[in-house]
Parts: sequence; structure tokens; C-alpha cells
Amino acid sequence: MEALRARMPANQFILLMRAFNAWLTGGGGMMRLHLESDEQELFTPEVQAEMLTLMGLVGALAPGHEDRAEHVVVDLGDGEHVKGARSLVPREVAEDPERLAEMRRRLDEEERHRREQRVSDSLEVDAIARASGMRPEGEA
Repeated sequence: MEALRARMPANQFILLMRAFNAWLTGGGGMMRLHLESDEQELFTPEVQAEMLTLMGLVGALAPGHEDRAEHVVVDLGDGEHVKGARSLVPREVAEDPERLAEMRRRLDEEERHRREQRVSDSLEVDAIARASGMRPEGEA
């Protein structure tokens, strides 16, 4: 952590630590960050890579998962719905373009499904509002 603090701008290091703490206290796993516009500018691909590295190091502390400390950050690229995806993977996966493409395809499909679900949920909330005699959000 001290090496990160020494080489990162203070505002990026603080954001990284806040995001990492949120991930830790949330139990690990996948997370979705909601960042203000100034924070989005600070959360560069380099900061994201450091976040993934920290996540891998914590994962390596779990018995039987010591090899996670050797995982590498890969850029999965852009899909139709997911842009700039990165992941922490074993070196052999990082060196296999087909496996990386499959990871990107899966992430893209999950995001497509989430977007469709949000639209469906929004339509359902609007229908409930109308049935209750209320105007849905955005209608005058």
C-alpha cells in the first residue's frame, strides 16, 4: 500500500482506497461503483488495474487460492454493451485470445440482460403508477 501511495496522485490513491474498502466490506465478488464525474476522471484504467491487483492479492489470502497472487490484469476490450472491461485472470487465460473473447461475450450478455431488466422494471413501475391513478415519472 505504501508503494501505491508513493507513486499515485493523492486523490487517485484516496479513491482507490475508498473503492477497495467498499469491495472488502461488501464481501468481495463483483461490484458496481457509482462515481461522480470528477471521480470517474480519476478512476483511470491504471487505477482500475491496481484495484484488480489488490482484489487478487486479498483473494490469495484464502486457503487454497494462493495462486491468485500470480494473476494478471487483462483488458477485455469493448463489447456491444460493455466498454473497457478488465479482469484479473490466471496467466494461461491471459495468453488465450479465445478464452478472453468468451469472457467479454459473457460480460456483454450479462450487461444486455441487466439493461433489458431495467427497462422491463421501469415499464412495470409506470404501469403500477397509472393503475394507482398516478402519473409515471417524466409525465406532466
